[in-house]
Order: sequence, then structure tokens, then C-alpha cells
Amino acid sequence: MLRKTYAPSLLCLAFCLILTGAAAVPGQDNGFRVDYTVEVRNPETNLFHVTANVRNIKQPRMELSLPTWTPGWYTIENYGKNILRLKITDAKGTPLPHMMTRKQTWSVETKGLDQLKIEFDYRANVLALNQAKVSKDFAFFTGTELFLMAGGHRESPSMVRFVLPQGWKIISALKETSDPMVFTAPDYDTLVDAPTEMGNFDVTRFEVEGKPHYFVATPAGKFSTEKSQKFATMLGKVASSESAIFGGLPYEKYVYFYFFTPPESNASGALEHLNSHVSFAPPAEIAQPEQMIGTASHEFFHLWNVKRIRPVEMWPYDYSRENETPLLWVSEGFTNYYGNVGTYRAGLLKQEDFLARAGDAIGGVENNEARGFISPAESSASTWVGYDTPVAFGISYYTQGQNLGALLDLSIRHDTAGKASLDDVMRTLYKEFYQRGKGFSMEDMIGVVNRLTKQDYHDFYRRYVWGVEVPPYDTIYGYAGYHVEKKMEKGAVFGFGGRFKSGGFNINNVEPGSPASEAGLAVGDIIMKINGEELQRIKFNELAGTNIKLSIKHDGEEKEIPMKVGAHEETGYHLVAMPQATADQLKIREGWLKVGQ
Repeated sequence: MLRKTYAPSLLCLAFCLILTGAAAVPGQDNGFRVDYTVEVRNPETNLFHVTANVRNIKQPRMELSLPTWTPGWYTIENYGKNILRLKITDAKGTPLPHMMTRKQTWSVETKGLDQLKIEFDYRANVLALNQAKVSKDFAFFTGTELFLMAGGHRESPSMVRFVLPQGWKIISALKETSDPMVFTAPDYDTLVDAPTEMGNFDVTRFEVEGKPHYFVATPAGKFSTEKSQKFATMLGKVASSESAIFGGLPYEKYVYFYFFTPPESNASGALEHLNSHVSFAPPAEIAQPEQMIGTASHEFFHLWNVKRIRPVEMWPYDYSRENETPLLWVSEGFTNYYGNVGTYRAGLLKQEDFLARAGDAIGGVENNEARGFISPAESSASTWVGYDTPVAFGISYYTQGQNLGALLDLSIRHDTAGKASLDDVMRTLYKEFYQRGKGFSMEDMIGVVNRLTKQDYHDFYRRYVWGVEVPPYDTIYGYAGYHVEKKMEKGAVFGFGGRFKSGGFNINNVEPGSPASEAGLAVGDIIMKINGEELQRIKFNELAGTNIKLSIKHDGEEKEIPMKVGAHEETGYHLVAMPQATADQLKIREGWLKVGQ
């Protein structure tokens, strides 16, 4: 993360927002297009005012639809519920009748019309990864929330003009023009996959491979310049290490949107976009670059994996409904794996910590009872059931996929005597699927692995991807000269689940008979501190079997309650180097653990 504070005038930010040689505002396009104006008229109303001008219509009827979800956050949000005062007129301002044909799709007769104008207000009162917010100091949104799609014209270009309160700045993942208040997108998918922030925030600019990168920190003045510069250096190293896998960065610019303030819904953590990501970090005074770089590395790798290398079931995205796929263990789990790989290769993660995370991934799978019932393919397909809410019985495809990513990487290296790796699988998927404008299937992926290794991996996928068999950890890690050592370790039992929200940890489930239940915790309670410490500072397993004091908000009132944390034993998994590894094993190990590949 880089951040430098600037004066609040629009002109002072212009150098940060305009690229050399940026295109002028398009105006001679004779084809169909939808151009938008987004206004923040009065921040106190929590409203965006959106105008969409549709030009060069050559069809008798048009459907206009708003997405129901934001790709990467697998929950239906129905953004149409936030629309107020929708009206559609012709070029002369004459109101046109329209009807809602689906929950957020409107149909209007356009026979004999060349232009349409659509206007509405959008209620933006939730700051979250997949929501929009207008506040007194800043405004933020992602395109899925505000921009209508004209049916049959997904590939048409758009222009977006912003009208902002006096003194507000703006930065967007959209393409700049010569006017700092105007941005463009070549098609609808690019338009809606771009966050934009307006108002007061800090911006730090840096370059990687000659391309501009911007670290945006909100609230302004909170995250120190020293930490920003340190984080910027780390971000640049990660970008370079992950770019090396694919032979270059796939964008003109990249924007890191960081909020050092709690999210206002369950959509916390971080979310990837086409040339940016959004992250909710710990409070600025306690947030450290070393804590944040792992998440940043994960989100950055999404540039390739899921934003471009995408399961066939999500190519193209269907914004009107759930897009189920059995491949999220690849899209998210491999990204977990490469988040560690990218940080390690950048020299920002010690070798022992990299190996420890591989062991933790094994434990995350094998210590979960659900692993015997729910395969990685099944957990992927079922994500829409409870992506950001609790389910009765589940397992994370993030952890399952991270675990399988390491196993496939080592297996491929072994079967090719170190000549190929999982990097080659990702490169091939990028070139043969994304660059040819299509998604990949499970069978496509198996075919790529088979071609690289000259082996048949169908049985591997049948057993460990579609099935729930325990992989041969010692055999596969043995390819690199490691033994998987098991140790019984103590873990803490709390008995509640939830997400960080509203300044604390919002409880959304309490297990009957658990320590949380006995302490009187309830769904909706917000844990603010434990033993007087911010939750981000707590090492939870160290609390096993101890008496603690929780500072909570209950029905709006703050109080403290005691709680006896439970304890249980679970198996810890650790990679231990074999004392007499063979030359072949050491060759695989060296290739796997080489820094700066």
C-alpha cells in the first residue's frame, strides 16, 4: 500500500487520475451506446442520482436490467431494491410507459425512437464490498449497483460523467479521459466490474512494469505515510512476482481501494475486480503492512484466476441469477495457494512460514468432519447457499482448493521431472481459454494437466475433487523430500460464528450448549473487544481453556460478560524435511521453493 495525502481540490488529484496519452471523450461513435451521469447532489441524503442516455436505437423494444449480484461475492443482493423514482423519457422529455418484466428488468417500447433517457435515484447507505455508500466525506460504488444493461448490447461502449460536491476528488478503475470527471468502458462487463470512489481520501501512486498503481486509503489521514510507503514496496514486489507467471500485467492501471473502517454488512474482507480490488483492513492505527500483504497477494492473483481464467459456467456472467460451478476450489482455492506463492516468491514470506501454511491447509481440511461428506466440487457448487451466512454443515473450498493446489503442483513437478508445474497449467488456461474468449470446464483442466504430464489425472480428480478420499499426503509431499508430521494440539472452542461488521465481530450463529451459549451470547450481538484488546490483536487458540471478558453491544447497549473458552484437541500437520532426501527429491524441492521465479 502506498499512500500520500493531497489537497482536496480536483486539480491536485488530476496527475494521479490521468494517464499519458488518454483518449478524448468519445463523441463520434455512430453505433449503439449507453452513456451515464452519476451525481452526488447532497451527501446527507445517501443518494446517487443516475442518468442513462441511450443513443442510436434501432429496435422496436428494449429491455433494461440491473444486476442482482456482484461477481466474486456469491450472494444475491437485488440491487433494484435501492432504486427510487425511476422514469424513462424520449429525446423530447416525453414520459414513456414501461413495465417490469422481471424483478429488476424493465421493458420499454422503442419503435421509431433514436434515443432514451432513464433517470433514477439510488439509495446508497451501506459501505460493504458489494454495496454502495454516500456519506458526508466520501462516496463509493461498484458498477453492478448503478449501471443498467441494455438487452442485446453487452458489447457496446459507455461513457460515465461524474458531478460531485465542491472540493471532492475522484478515482476510478474505469479508463480516464482528458476530462478528469469523465471515464469510459469498452463494454458492459468492464463497466460494471469497476469500483469508483469520490470525496476525501489519501492516494499514493507507484509504478510496476511502467504501469501506474494507486493505493487509496479511507478515511483520509489515518494510515500513516511511513506504513503506506512500506506497503507500496511490498505490493510492487507481489505484482512483479505474480506477473512473471503469465508474462506481464493484463491492464493499463491498477487501483487498491482500502477502507480502514468496519463494513456495514456481512460483505467484509476483500473483493477482486478486473483491474482493482477493494479491502476492509483493521483500524489504521493497528493495521500493519505485514498483516495486509497476504490478502493483497490473494486478490491480485485474481487478476488472472477468475477475472480472466474463468469456469465455463460463469462465461459470460449471468447477472440475473446464481451462477453455480463446481470449480470454485480452483478459482478461489488456487488463488489462496498462489497468494502464498506470490508473497513467498516476492521475498516477503519466510520459507518456514510458507511450509507452515501448507500444513495448515491440510489441517483445515482434515480436521473438519464435513470433509468426509462434501467434496471440493460440491462445496464449490453450493456456495450460494451460505457464502456470507452460516450453514449447518460445511467446508471451505478456499482451504480445499489451497490444499489441492499444492498437491497438484508437486505431483506435476514429479511427473515431469521438474520441467512443468501448476504455473504451466495456469498459463495454458489463460492462453487457450481466456485469450480465446471462453471459460474452461473440469474436463478441460484435466486435459491440460494430462497433456503436460503425459499421465492420466482423471483418477486424481475422481478421488479428491469429485470425491472425498484423503489424499496421499506423505507420498506427494515426499516428491519434494518432506514428511507430513502429525501432532496433537490444543484449539479454542467458542461456539459462535459470524463476520466482522459495524466495528466488531457480529454474531450470526450460536451453537447450543457451547461456551458462547452458556455465556448468554445471542445472534445479533457484536463483540467489540476481548480482555480489553481489539479482536485483530487476539491469538484465539491461546485462549483455549481460559476465562475471558467480552465487551459486546447487545440491542444497542454496551456491556461486559465473562466467558469460559472451551478447549479441544485437533491434529496439527507440519512438513518436516527428510534427513536423507534423494537428488530427485531435492530437485523438485528446489524448483518448488525457488524465490523470484
